[in-house]
Amino acid sequence: MISRRLRWDLLLSLLCWILGADTAAAQVFSAPASTNRFGTMPVLDAIQTTRMDSNLFLINSRSSGTNSPLQAPSGSISKLDLKSPGKARREYEKGYQLLMKKDLQAAITHLIKSIEVYPSFVAAHNALGTAYLNQGQSQQARDEFARAVALDDHLPNSYLNLGCAQLVLQQYAEAETSLKKASSIAPLDLRLLTALTYAEFVNRDYLAVISTARHVHDGEHVGAAVVHFFAAGALEAQDNLTEAQREMEILLSEDPKSPSSGQFRQILDQMKAEQISRAAAKPHPAHTVSPSFSGPTAEEVARGAQR
Repeated sequence: MISRRLRWDLLLSLLCWILGADTAAAQVFSAPASTNRFGTMPVLDAIQTTRMDSNLFLINSRSSGTNSPLQAPSGSISKLDLKSPGKARREYEKGYQLLMKKDLQAAITHLIKSIEVYPSFVAAHNALGTAYLNQGQSQQARDEFARAVALDDHLPNSYLNLGCAQLVLQQYAEAETSLKKASSIAPLDLRLLTALTYAEFVNRDYLAVISTARHVHDGEHVGAAVVHFFAAGALEAQDNLTEAQREMEILLSEDPKSPSSGQFRQILDQMKAEQISRAAAKPHPAHTVSPSFSGPTAEEVARGAQR
């Protein structure tokens, strides 16, 4: 039997895997209260530490060989950033490079200077939020990402950043909204769709989980098989073990070499065992016996009455 803690550790590791994280900087997540094998644990025991790299928060798209996201011709760069004055850009470049080197406090110093020179610097707000989040200053991170969104609401990565900070702060409904917005801007981005499925799951929006997972499954979704894991959890929460089992089977068939395949198989085996246990516990219908009468028939009684 998989322990409840292990199940939640698996969920957290999946979130990092979804968004391309590694193990560079510590960050704390809290598990939502849940009632199934995909996240069952008391809220006070739910605090887990998972590690995320600053690359988790995609400050801007970059081309290989570029030193700064501002050097890459990308639709994820705000038009406001192209208007940034030289001094603000130089401070941003220094802060960005320090952020990539994990020198967070020094990065924060330069990024704050960049924003002081040019408050509308969207990339600098995103970078500053990333540095704060990696330092465990989650509320400050959320505020910076919210400023980036307020300045330019056309960038999916800003909404992704905001959604991740909201997940850290256990603002699950808000995170779901942010990730839905990100996905609406970039509807073909599987990374955003899988992150959205996760947010819907921790927000207990189970119908949305199932809908999003099926939407992903209906298209080309190499690398996004994990949505079936969250769909299985949502279905189990609705006490639909048959369909939940099917989702786990699809997950294993689509991603048999996943590092988490062992845990996936254990969960599937648990489901199968529970299905068998439920079937055995069902009461059998009582065996009814039709009554038989050995007395005279109505016709015989009538003839006797005529004598």
